[in-house]
Amino acid sequence: MLNRPGSVVNSFATQALKFLPNNQQQKNPENNMRIDRLELRNFKKFEKQIFEFPRSIESSESGSFHVLIGANGTGKTSILDALAIALGVWLEKVPDSLLANSHRRLKADQKRLIQVEGGDRIQPQQAADDMSIQANGSILGNDLTWSQELPVGKRNVSNVGSKEARKLIWNAYQNSQEKGNNVLLPVIAYYGAGRAWLPHNKRTEYKAKSNGKSNRWEAFYDCLNERIRMSDLGSWFRKEAVARTNRNGTYRPGFDAVLQAVLKVVPDSESIHYDDDFEEIMITIDGNTQPFSNLSAGQQSLFALVADIAVKMVTQNNFLVPADQLGDEDQPLARVLTRTPGVVLIDELDVHLHPKWQQSVVDSLCEAFPSIQFIVTTHSAFVIQSLDESQLINLEGQPVPNPGNLSVETIAKGLMGVERPDVGKRYRQAVEAAKHYLITLDEAAKAPDEMLDSYEKQLAEAIEPYADNPAFQAFLELKHAMKLGGRKTASEGND
Repeated sequence: MLNRPGSVVNSFATQALKFLPNNQQQKNPENNMRIDRLELRNFKKFEKQIFEFPRSIESSESGSFHVLIGANGTGKTSILDALAIALGVWLEKVPDSLLANSHRRLKADQKRLIQVEGGDRIQPQQAADDMSIQANGSILGNDLTWSQELPVGKRNVSNVGSKEARKLIWNAYQNSQEKGNNVLLPVIAYYGAGRAWLPHNKRTEYKAKSNGKSNRWEAFYDCLNERIRMSDLGSWFRKEAVARTNRNGTYRPGFDAVLQAVLKVVPDSESIHYDDDFEEIMITIDGNTQPFSNLSAGQQSLFALVADIAVKMVTQNNFLVPADQLGDEDQPLARVLTRTPGVVLIDELDVHLHPKWQQSVVDSLCEAFPSIQFIVTTHSAFVIQSLDESQLINLEGQPVPNPGNLSVETIAKGLMGVERPDVGKRYRQAVEAAKHYLITLDEAAKAPDEMLDSYEKQLAEAIEPYADNPAFQAFLELKHAMKLGGRKTASEGND
């Protein structure tokens, strides 16, 4: 998708923004938080690069899904890192001191390196230009631009370019704390490739009131540090189990909302509860109830991801969870799931997932969280096959039309550069060995007798790695007998 030097642009993006209604260009509460465009200057491997993430114009929902693909080293994770820094504008000034270290900022060691010749070697050296990250998008219904910059020769990051965004966010924080002011705030999160297993520091516990409103800032705690805090997730389910006991065996609507999200995304899942005996979350999948620790890595990863997003929503916008109902007949999915906006970054969406789950995970996440903008990376041809062209951002070339109409082999070869996706590496090596053997055999048949020893040695070495394949060996030995069966090597002649 390299349309021009220094730019990565989804061809659908410009059209999507061009035809947005006027009321979405200015204050639109449905576009409460999203990033439409990201510009990087001297950030990691990028000298100057622009990435666009189009808004959907075919759906009434405000969410969208964008998938970055490309070989290792093309910068997929670096783009997510830059997006996380851009999202950190929400945590520059916070209403709770416990959130103070949850944001991400530009660091001097993230500046692009160039190779410089010095003496008898080439050494990396930081580029002698400013480093910056600039985002264009919507914050609290206002379309605007915000940025961070690390000027040359400076050690401190400048966020002057985020002044307007920070003011809007702080006003929202202030308004949300006024009694009766139900301010819709977004969920922001960054989940790394090892999201459920990354270590983390022990947190300081919040002293929250029981009504759930005063601790809404917990949704922002550690949200950009690429991990799922499993201890916090377990604690949330444990508290819901206690609340159920106090409600005569009925779960609070917030729990039911989280359950709805999990059941929509995790295949064959049926129920969730917290077991005091096991001191663990218990999940029933396909009729089999197991503690979280007994689940497969794929089941753990997907459940933890979905539950963490849903818990953040219930925590952040608890006023959308009424006491008596979740949704209605027209919209059975909980309002807190359908209306909570935000941006969620996921590195290696397909990690640990079976291909069948990879094929369905994008659609399932969109259904469960229709107002979220997802930006993810993948190496899975099955995930790519589930996408619309507008969702695909290829860092190595143009996206192909309708990837859903292509075979996995075509995607792997055409988009991902796999030379022979239809067969394995050993098979390809065996074919090449057989070709080499037959060519050498032809040369040996024409060579003088004194050269046969050398050729026989080459032929034996060529098929030695495939001694475990008798059919392969028998075929080549038959060819050998037809070509050289009547000839004697020099050593046989001496005998």
